[in-house]
Amino acid sequence: MLKFREDKIKEDVNHVLAHRTEVEEVVDAICKEGYDNLFLIGIGGTYAAAMELESYMKGHSSISVYLENAADLLVLGNSKLSGKSLVLVTSVTGNTIEVVKAVDYVHEKGARVIGFIDEVESPLAKAVDYEICAKGSDYFEMLLVALRLMKNAGEFPEYEEFFRQMEEHLGDGIVEVERAADLKAEAYAKAHCDDAMQYVVGAGNLWGAAYSYAMCYMEEMLWMTTKSISAADFFHGTLEIIERDSNVMIFMGEDEARTQTDRVYNFVQKICGNVTVFDTKDYPIEGIEERFRGILSPIIMAAIYDRINVQLEEARKHPMDIRRYYRRLSY
Repeated sequence: MLKFREDKIKEDVNHVLAHRTEVEEVVDAICKEGYDNLFLIGIGGTYAAAMELESYMKGHSSISVYLENAADLLVLGNSKLSGKSLVLVTSVTGNTIEVVKAVDYVHEKGARVIGFIDEVESPLAKAVDYEICAKGSDYFEMLLVALRLMKNAGEFPEYEEFFRQMEEHLGDGIVEVERAADLKAEAYAKAHCDDAMQYVVGAGNLWGAAYSYAMCYMEEMLWMTTKSISAADFFHGTLEIIERDSNVMIFMGEDEARTQTDRVYNFVQKICGNVTVFDTKDYPIEGIEERFRGILSPIIMAAIYDRINVQLEEARKHPMDIRRYYRRLSY
Protein backbone atom coordinates (compact mmCIF):
# COMPACT_ATOMS: atom_id res chain seq x y z
CA MET A 1 0.00 0.00 0.00
CA LEU A 2 1.19 3.49 -0.87
CA LYS A 3 2.39 5.60 2.04
CA PHE A 4 0.89 3.26 4.62
CA ARG A 5 2.43 3.61 8.07
CA GLU A 6 0.74 1.32 10.54
CA ASP A 7 2.89 2.61 13.40
CA LYS A 8 1.90 6.23 12.73
CA ILE A 9 -1.82 5.41 12.59
CA LYS A 10 -1.69 3.67 15.97
CA GLU A 11 0.51 6.40 17.41
CA ASP A 12 -2.00 9.12 16.50
CA VAL A 13 -4.85 7.24 18.20
CA ASN A 14 -2.91 6.24 21.29
CA HIS A 15 -1.31 9.66 21.72
CA VAL A 16 -4.75 11.21 22.14
CA LEU A 17 -5.91 8.47 24.51
CA ALA A 18 -2.75 8.87 26.60
CA HIS A 19 -3.93 12.36 27.57
CA ARG A 20 -7.29 11.25 28.93
CA THR A 21 -6.26 11.55 32.60
CA GLU A 22 -4.88 15.03 32.00
CA VAL A 23 -8.11 16.07 30.29
CA GLU A 24 -10.21 14.60 33.08
CA GLU A 25 -8.33 16.59 35.71
CA VAL A 26 -8.80 19.84 33.78
CA VAL A 27 -12.48 19.23 33.03
CA ASP A 28 -13.28 18.07 36.56
CA ALA A 29 -11.74 21.24 37.98
CA ILE A 30 -13.77 23.40 35.58
CA CYS A 31 -16.97 21.52 36.43
CA LYS A 32 -16.30 22.02 40.13
CA GLU A 33 -15.89 25.76 39.60
CA GLY A 34 -18.91 25.85 37.30
CA TYR A 35 -19.48 26.95 33.72
CA ASP A 36 -22.52 28.08 31.72
CA ASN A 37 -21.82 26.88 28.20
CA LEU A 38 -19.26 25.42 25.81
CA PHE A 39 -17.88 27.27 22.79
CA LEU A 40 -16.20 25.32 19.99
CA ILE A 41 -14.03 27.71 17.98
CA GLY A 42 -12.02 26.94 14.86
CA ILE A 43 -11.43 27.87 11.25
CA GLY A 44 -11.01 25.73 8.16
CA GLY A 45 -10.30 22.15 9.17
CA THR A 46 -10.54 22.80 12.89
CA TYR A 47 -13.94 24.43 12.40
CA ALA A 48 -15.03 21.33 10.45
CA ALA A 49 -13.95 19.05 13.31
CA ALA A 50 -15.89 21.26 15.71
CA MET A 51 -18.93 20.88 13.41
CA GLU A 52 -18.68 17.11 13.88
CA LEU A 53 -18.61 17.41 17.66
CA GLU A 54 -21.37 20.00 17.81
CA SER A 55 -23.59 17.71 15.73
CA TYR A 56 -23.14 14.91 18.24
CA MET A 57 -23.52 17.03 21.37
CA LYS A 58 -26.64 18.95 20.38
CA GLY A 59 -28.53 15.67 20.00
CA HIS A 60 -27.14 13.91 23.07
CA SER A 61 -26.42 16.55 25.70
CA SER A 62 -28.26 19.30 27.55
CA ILE A 63 -25.02 21.31 27.71
CA SER A 64 -25.39 24.55 25.75
CA VAL A 65 -22.93 24.34 22.84
CA TYR A 66 -22.04 27.16 20.45
CA LEU A 67 -20.07 26.55 17.27
CA GLU A 68 -18.10 29.56 16.05
CA ASN A 69 -15.89 30.29 13.09
CA ALA A 70 -13.01 32.26 14.62
CA ALA A 71 -13.06 34.97 11.94
CA ASP A 72 -16.81 35.45 12.27
CA LEU A 73 -16.66 35.59 16.05
CA LEU A 74 -14.14 38.42 15.90
CA VAL A 75 -16.45 40.65 13.85
CA LEU A 76 -19.91 39.46 14.88
CA GLY A 77 -19.42 38.41 18.49
CA ASN A 78 -21.81 36.19 20.42
CA SER A 79 -23.98 37.49 23.24
CA LYS A 80 -23.84 34.09 24.98
CA LEU A 81 -20.07 34.33 25.47
CA SER A 82 -19.23 35.34 29.03
CA GLY A 83 -16.82 34.86 31.89
CA LYS A 84 -18.63 31.60 32.67
CA SER A 85 -18.05 30.16 29.20
CA LEU A 86 -15.67 27.30 28.51
CA VAL A 87 -13.91 27.54 25.14
CA LEU A 88 -12.31 24.67 23.24
CA VAL A 89 -9.81 25.12 20.37
CA THR A 90 -7.44 22.86 18.45
CA SER A 91 -4.45 23.62 16.24
CA VAL A 92 -1.44 21.85 14.77
CA THR A 93 0.77 24.90 14.20
CA GLY A 94 -0.56 27.05 17.03
CA ASN A 95 -0.17 30.19 14.92
CA THR A 96 -3.38 30.43 12.90
CA ILE A 97 -3.99 34.16 13.04
CA GLU A 98 -7.78 34.10 13.38
CA VAL A 99 -7.75 31.54 16.19
CA VAL A 100 -5.01 33.34 18.13
CA LYS A 101 -7.04 36.57 17.91
CA ALA A 102 -10.22 34.71 18.88
CA VAL A 103 -8.54 33.41 22.05
CA ASP A 104 -7.52 36.96 22.95
CA TYR A 105 -11.11 38.05 22.32
CA VAL A 106 -12.72 35.41 24.54
CA HIS A 107 -10.19 36.18 27.28
CA GLU A 108 -11.41 39.76 27.21
CA LYS A 109 -14.83 38.33 28.10
CA GLY A 110 -13.29 36.35 30.95
CA ALA A 111 -13.79 32.90 29.39
CA ARG A 112 -11.44 29.98 30.05
CA VAL A 113 -9.81 28.19 27.11
CA ILE A 114 -8.72 24.58 26.69
CA GLY A 115 -6.41 24.15 23.71
CA PHE A 116 -5.10 21.03 22.03
CA ILE A 117 -1.98 22.49 20.42
CA ASP A 118 0.77 20.41 18.80
CA GLU A 119 3.46 23.09 18.98
CA VAL A 120 3.97 23.87 22.67
CA GLU A 121 6.07 27.01 22.03
CA SER A 122 3.55 28.54 19.63
CA PRO A 123 1.56 31.74 20.30
CA LEU A 124 -1.68 29.79 20.72
CA ALA A 125 -0.18 27.29 23.15
CA LYS A 126 1.05 30.16 25.29
CA ALA A 127 -2.29 31.98 25.12
CA VAL A 128 -4.71 29.24 26.22
CA ASP A 129 -5.43 28.57 29.90
CA TYR A 130 -5.02 24.80 29.64
CA GLU A 131 -2.64 23.54 26.95
CA ILE A 132 -2.71 19.84 26.05
CA CYS A 133 -0.21 18.54 23.51
CA ALA A 134 -2.15 15.57 22.13
CA LYS A 135 -1.15 15.09 18.50
CA GLY A 136 -3.91 13.34 16.59
CA SER A 137 -7.50 13.74 15.39
CA ASP A 138 -8.96 17.15 16.25
CA TYR A 139 -12.39 15.56 16.64
CA PHE A 140 -11.08 12.84 18.95
CA GLU A 141 -9.21 15.38 21.07
CA MET A 142 -12.32 17.50 21.55
CA LEU A 143 -14.39 14.38 22.18
CA LEU A 144 -12.28 13.69 25.29
CA VAL A 145 -13.47 16.99 26.74
CA ALA A 146 -17.07 16.66 25.58
CA LEU A 147 -17.61 13.17 26.96
CA ARG A 148 -16.07 14.09 30.32
CA LEU A 149 -18.36 17.11 30.54
CA MET A 150 -21.30 14.89 29.67
CA LYS A 151 -20.29 12.21 32.18
CA ASN A 152 -20.05 14.84 34.91
CA ALA A 153 -23.52 16.05 33.91
CA GLY A 154 -24.88 12.50 34.23
CA GLU A 155 -25.38 12.16 30.47
CA PHE A 156 -22.84 9.51 29.40
CA PRO A 157 -22.93 6.58 31.82
CA GLU A 158 -21.06 4.45 29.26
CA TYR A 159 -17.96 6.60 29.75
CA GLU A 160 -15.61 4.01 31.27
CA GLU A 161 -16.73 1.23 28.94
CA PHE A 162 -16.37 3.49 25.90
CA PHE A 163 -12.79 4.36 26.71
CA ARG A 164 -11.91 0.79 27.65
CA GLN A 165 -12.95 -0.27 24.16
CA MET A 166 -11.12 2.63 22.57
CA GLU A 167 -7.88 1.89 24.40
CA GLU A 168 -8.00 -1.83 23.62
CA HIS A 169 -9.22 -1.77 20.03
CA LEU A 170 -9.34 1.60 18.26
CA GLY A 171 -5.68 1.82 17.18
CA ASP A 172 -5.63 -1.62 15.55
CA GLY A 173 -9.14 -1.02 14.23
CA ILE A 174 -8.24 2.15 12.36
CA VAL A 175 -5.26 0.36 10.81
CA GLU A 176 -7.64 -2.28 9.45
CA VAL A 177 -10.07 0.37 8.21
CA GLU A 178 -7.32 1.93 6.12
CA ARG A 179 -6.28 -1.45 4.75
CA ALA A 180 -9.85 -2.30 3.81
CA ALA A 181 -10.56 1.11 2.23
CA ASP A 182 -7.51 1.24 -0.01
CA LEU A 183 -8.75 -0.64 -3.08
CA LYS A 184 -11.98 1.33 -3.28
CA ALA A 185 -10.05 4.58 -2.77
CA GLU A 186 -7.69 3.61 -5.59
CA ALA A 187 -10.57 2.84 -7.94
CA TYR A 188 -12.21 6.16 -7.10
CA ALA A 189 -9.00 8.09 -7.66
CA LYS A 190 -8.29 6.50 -11.04
CA ALA A 191 -11.84 7.09 -12.23
CA HIS A 192 -12.31 10.66 -10.97
CA CYS A 193 -8.92 12.33 -10.47
CA ASP A 194 -9.44 14.63 -13.47
CA ASP A 195 -13.17 15.31 -13.17
CA ALA A 196 -14.11 18.95 -13.60
CA MET A 197 -16.25 18.99 -10.44
CA GLN A 198 -16.46 16.83 -7.33
CA TYR A 199 -19.69 16.94 -5.30
CA VAL A 200 -19.18 15.76 -1.71
CA VAL A 201 -22.28 15.04 0.37
CA GLY A 202 -22.50 14.40 4.11
CA ALA A 203 -24.98 14.56 6.98
CA GLY A 204 -25.02 14.75 10.76
CA ASN A 205 -21.57 14.38 12.24
CA LEU A 206 -20.20 13.63 8.75
CA TRP A 207 -21.40 16.92 7.28
CA GLY A 208 -18.29 18.43 8.84
CA ALA A 209 -16.22 15.65 7.25
CA ALA A 210 -17.68 16.33 3.80
CA TYR A 211 -17.17 20.08 4.24
CA SER A 212 -13.59 19.58 5.37
CA TYR A 213 -12.70 16.97 2.76
CA ALA A 214 -13.90 19.14 -0.11
CA MET A 215 -12.27 22.33 1.15
CA CYS A 216 -9.13 21.37 3.06
CA TYR A 217 -8.05 18.32 1.08
CA MET A 218 -9.47 18.42 -2.43
CA GLU A 219 -9.29 22.19 -2.89
CA GLU A 220 -6.32 23.25 -0.80
CA MET A 221 -4.06 20.23 -1.08
CA LEU A 222 -5.07 18.60 -4.37
CA TRP A 223 -6.25 21.68 -6.32
CA MET A 224 -9.54 20.07 -7.33
CA THR A 225 -12.78 21.99 -7.89
CA THR A 226 -15.45 20.88 -5.43
CA LYS A 227 -18.76 21.63 -3.83
CA SER A 228 -19.64 20.24 -0.40
CA ILE A 229 -23.35 19.76 0.26
CA SER A 230 -25.24 18.97 3.43
CA ALA A 231 -27.61 16.09 2.71
CA ALA A 232 -30.30 18.10 4.49
CA ASP A 233 -29.99 20.81 1.80
CA PHE A 234 -29.37 18.59 -1.22
CA PHE A 235 -33.01 18.71 -2.31
CA HIS A 236 -33.11 22.51 -2.18
CA GLY A 237 -30.83 23.36 -5.09
CA THR A 238 -28.10 20.84 -5.78
CA LEU A 239 -30.39 18.13 -7.18
CA GLU A 240 -31.12 20.31 -10.22
CA ILE A 241 -27.50 20.40 -11.38
CA ILE A 242 -26.72 16.70 -11.03
CA GLU A 243 -26.50 15.03 -14.43
CA ARG A 244 -25.73 11.53 -15.72
CA ASP A 245 -21.95 12.05 -15.69
CA SER A 246 -21.67 14.20 -12.54
CA ASN A 247 -19.24 12.90 -9.94
CA VAL A 248 -21.07 12.54 -6.62
CA MET A 249 -19.33 11.25 -3.50
CA ILE A 250 -21.47 10.47 -0.45
CA PHE A 251 -20.05 10.08 3.06
CA MET A 252 -22.39 7.82 5.04
CA GLY A 253 -22.06 7.52 8.80
CA GLU A 254 -23.87 5.71 11.56
CA ASP A 255 -25.49 8.48 13.55
CA GLU A 256 -29.15 9.46 13.42
CA ALA A 257 -28.64 11.49 10.23
CA ARG A 258 -27.87 8.40 8.16
CA THR A 259 -31.46 8.52 6.86
CA GLN A 260 -30.59 11.81 5.13
CA THR A 261 -27.70 10.37 3.13
CA ASP A 262 -29.82 7.31 2.35
CA ARG A 263 -32.41 9.66 0.89
CA VAL A 264 -29.80 11.43 -1.26
CA TYR A 265 -28.40 8.13 -2.52
CA ASN A 266 -31.79 6.66 -3.31
CA PHE A 267 -32.56 9.67 -5.47
CA VAL A 268 -29.24 10.46 -7.10
CA GLN A 269 -28.41 6.92 -8.26
CA LYS A 270 -31.54 7.07 -10.45
CA ILE A 271 -30.17 9.97 -12.51
CA CYS A 272 -26.38 9.74 -12.16
CA GLY A 273 -23.95 7.04 -13.20
CA ASN A 274 -20.98 8.29 -11.15
CA VAL A 275 -22.12 7.91 -7.54
CA THR A 276 -19.55 6.65 -5.03
CA VAL A 277 -20.56 5.89 -1.44
CA PHE A 278 -17.98 5.66 1.32
CA ASP A 279 -19.88 4.14 4.23
CA THR A 280 -18.39 3.74 7.71
CA LYS A 281 -20.72 0.79 8.23
CA ASP A 282 -18.65 -1.19 5.72
CA TYR A 283 -15.66 -1.05 8.08
CA PRO A 284 -16.38 -2.85 11.37
CA ILE A 285 -13.86 -2.68 14.20
CA GLU A 286 -13.55 -5.82 16.26
CA GLY A 287 -14.14 -5.23 19.97
CA ILE A 288 -16.07 -1.97 19.59
CA GLU A 289 -19.80 -2.18 20.17
CA GLU A 290 -22.50 -1.01 17.77
CA ARG A 291 -23.74 1.61 20.28
CA PHE A 292 -20.48 3.55 19.90
CA ARG A 293 -20.28 3.47 16.10
CA GLY A 294 -22.19 6.74 15.64
CA ILE A 295 -19.77 8.63 17.88
CA LEU A 296 -16.83 7.16 15.99
CA SER A 297 -18.09 7.83 12.45
CA PRO A 298 -15.87 10.95 11.96
CA ILE A 299 -12.77 9.01 13.06
CA ILE A 300 -13.56 6.07 10.79
CA MET A 301 -14.34 8.34 7.84
CA ALA A 302 -11.06 10.21 8.37
CA ALA A 303 -9.24 6.87 8.01
CA ILE A 304 -11.16 6.16 4.80
CA TYR A 305 -10.39 9.51 3.23
CA ASP A 306 -6.76 9.24 4.27
CA ARG A 307 -6.54 6.46 1.68
CA ILE A 308 -8.49 8.53 -0.87
CA ASN A 309 -5.92 11.30 -0.38
CA VAL A 310 -2.99 8.98 -0.97
CA GLN A 311 -4.56 7.53 -4.10
CA LEU A 312 -5.61 10.92 -5.53
CA GLU A 313 -2.13 12.29 -4.91
CA GLU A 314 -0.70 9.38 -6.91
CA ALA A 315 -3.29 9.54 -9.70
CA ARG A 316 -2.96 13.32 -10.12
CA LYS A 317 0.83 13.31 -9.68
CA HIS A 318 0.35 16.23 -7.35
CA PRO A 319 2.15 16.28 -3.97
CA MET A 320 -0.31 17.37 -1.30
CA ASP A 321 2.16 19.61 0.54
CA ILE A 322 2.44 22.14 -2.31
CA ARG A 323 0.65 25.48 -1.84
CA ARG A 324 0.40 28.41 -4.24
CA TYR A 325 -1.08 31.01 -1.89
CA TYR A 326 -1.90 29.59 1.53
CA ARG A 327 0.60 30.97 4.06
CA ARG A 328 2.72 32.15 1.12
CA LEU A 329 1.08 35.50 0.44
CA SER A 330 -0.28 38.13 2.76
CA TYR A 331 -4.07 38.22 2.87
